[in-house]
Parts: sequence; structure tokens; C-alpha cells
Amino acid sequence: MADMHLDHLLKQHRALDRLIDTTKALARQGDLPRLKRKRLRLKDRIAQLSA
Repeated sequence: MADMHLDHLLKQHRALDRLIDTTKALARQGDLPRLKRKRLRLKDRIAQLSA
């Protein structure tokens, strides 16, 4: 169960990486801080589950 949750979080993190890259390319700079905070929260959660 924890592995499935971890996989889901990793997929979300990768998706946010792609979205952030796209957002940078589209010059939608106002969205970047929110997306980066969300990505950081996911990264922290992934680290907790992986430990």
C-alpha cells in the first residue's frame, strides 16, 4: 500500500516538473511559486515515505 502511494507521489512530482518547465516557457511566472511549493511538499513527503 505504501509503495503504491509512493509511486503516486513520484508521478505527481514528475508531472509538476513538466508543468513548471512548461509554465516557464509560456511566461506564466505568477504560477511558478505555487507550483514550486507544491513540488517541494511532494518531495518532502516522498523523502518521508522512502526513509
